[in-house]
Amino acid sequence: MPDAITQTKTDPVRHPGDRSLRWSCIAALAVAMTGFHLYTGAFGAFPDLIQRALHVGGTLMLAFLLFGFRGQDARGMPLKLIDALLAALAAFGALYIVFSYDRLMGFTFRANTVDFVLGIVMTLLVLEGCRRVVGWTIPILGLLGLGYALLGPVLPDVIAHRGLDPKLAAEVLYLSNRGLFGMVTGISANVIALFVIYGVFLLRTGGGQTFMDIAMRIGGRSTGGGAKVATISSAMFGSVSGSAAANVATTGAFTIPLMKRLGYRPSFAAAVESVASTGGQIMPPIMGAGAFIMAELLGVSYVSIMVAGLIPAMLYFLGCLAGIHFESLRLGYRPVDAAQMPQLTKVLTLRKAGPVLASLFALIALMVNGYSPALAAFSAIVLLVGLYVIAAESGSDLVRRIKSLGATVIDAGIALVTIAVLIAGAQILLAMISTTGLGVSFTNSIISLGQDRLMLSLILAMLVSMLLGTGLPTAAAYLLAAAVVAPALVRLGIEPIGAHMFIFYFSIIAGLTPPLCATVFIAASMAGTDWVRASLLAVRLSLVAFIIPFVFVFHPELLMSGTAPAIALHSITALIGVIVIGAAMAGYLFGPLRFVERIALAVAAFVLILPGLTMTLIGAGLLGAVVLYHRMRIAKAPPQSQRISPDAKP
Repeated sequence: MPDAITQTKTDPVRHPGDRSLRWSCIAALAVAMTGFHLYTGAFGAFPDLIQRALHVGGTLMLAFLLFGFRGQDARGMPLKLIDALLAALAAFGALYIVFSYDRLMGFTFRANTVDFVLGIVMTLLVLEGCRRVVGWTIPILGLLGLGYALLGPVLPDVIAHRGLDPKLAAEVLYLSNRGLFGMVTGISANVIALFVIYGVFLLRTGGGQTFMDIAMRIGGRSTGGGAKVATISSAMFGSVSGSAAANVATTGAFTIPLMKRLGYRPSFAAAVESVASTGGQIMPPIMGAGAFIMAELLGVSYVSIMVAGLIPAMLYFLGCLAGIHFESLRLGYRPVDAAQMPQLTKVLTLRKAGPVLASLFALIALMVNGYSPALAAFSAIVLLVGLYVIAAESGSDLVRRIKSLGATVIDAGIALVTIAVLIAGAQILLAMISTTGLGVSFTNSIISLGQDRLMLSLILAMLVSMLLGTGLPTAAAYLLAAAVVAPALVRLGIEPIGAHMFIFYFSIIAGLTPPLCATVFIAASMAGTDWVRASLLAVRLSLVAFIIPFVFVFHPELLMSGTAPAIALHSITALIGVIVIGAAMAGYLFGPLRFVERIALAVAAFVLILPGLTMTLIGAGLLGAVVLYHRMRIAKAPPQSQRISPDAKP
């Protein structure tokens, strides 16, 4: 549990005016890291090794200054010698790459003793940085990977291999673009970092409140309005933040108390917020860090990933909204009071929403028109900051906004730490997997177990992805699962983008399932309820998320692959299916559903979305019959039997 919850440790926060040496160093480094990435976003990245080394070295330094030895927040503590020493070693290790770059790139390069020692030191520093920032999971996996690589000849025959020479391992990890400074670290340094910075600027310049106000206007006055506000706002916020835990901590601070004031059960409020926040990571246009990694692994443009992810994300959130709607009807949850609704004329103003919406539109437009994600993000940041400053109403407001931007620059640099350090840590295991051939062996095992039974292989892939997702942040879980599972699915005939999206989804929704459901832990704590009950309810509300990945594997049209009529047909049948599943899970449609009706609705929904026109027609016929019967039964039932106490269980 602690490993998963610590994803939020470096989420941007407002800091008191701490003037200690530690805080001065943190502030200076954070400003430097933000400036470095903005500069390279505007003018282009440095050579790969230099760009990635500075990215990892700078964020490692921040990690040792931000967190103490036990992983606690150390921002207000005196600077300890060990933390300063580790930060200095991280700086030296990064600068050594920069100043040795010409030698490393030379045809006659041979690693020397200093290279070997620094390779060991930097690897250990990255593992220690991961331990402080996100807990023990990544360091343990990294050490297991190193042990497997180095001890190959003495391992049992089933997993034995020739082994990797220690000097070669250090060279791969430190001096090449396959280890700490590998491809995924490059994505982090060149693209993800700029989107993290953009997300912080967007939220600090009014994006969070804008998203909340828009969500209130869209869903606040409908049935279960408080829960729908949580879902809509978390979808918008999560697509920018890329962290389910950060999403819960931010939007949940408003939506969970709102739902409780409206009489919603605390467990229901926690479940809704955790489900909505989790889904934010799959919501275009930004989709969190995983989308950029997926684009690089597949060798396609980010826009292709964004387009492919649109229909599944919409199905996810429409399924959640359907479950919330029918659950609210069943329990009689009321909408948000009219007095609490923000006025639309005050929400969509040039001063409040203008900078936020204009920058988002510019970001999407630039990427669709072929600009690199880095340049698009940089341009969106510049536009956002410019409009935010121009929108000041007075001289004092201008001063306040400029000061807030200064704090935002620091927050943006701090926000880089978690994603950069955990990706560098994951690269250790990825390097060992690729170097020893473990990934190929795992792929062959999945194919052998699944043989010609695709569904069995998909279930195995789901279990592996969710197993990794329970203990790791999404980006790291997806990375590792993609390395060992995706090749097997592709060899079984699944489209590459479908295979990766399948893994991506289950890496994300693992955060909702017991026992290590970090998102639910945070939401349940904020709601003051039992996390087990909240988690079980969250799984029920998000059941469509466990179905959608299987659907788009068999129906690639849901990933925008196919003709327009086919895409439209399968999207409509899937939409009907997820709405019906929401009703079946809630136990309510036009009135309370009997057990047999719930089972029949669930079967109809599943058949409706199975491959083939025949199955679609059978599902539609069964659905029509069940709905007609249920409607007629409810029409004859006494009115008082059509409402259930909020304390009742489905």
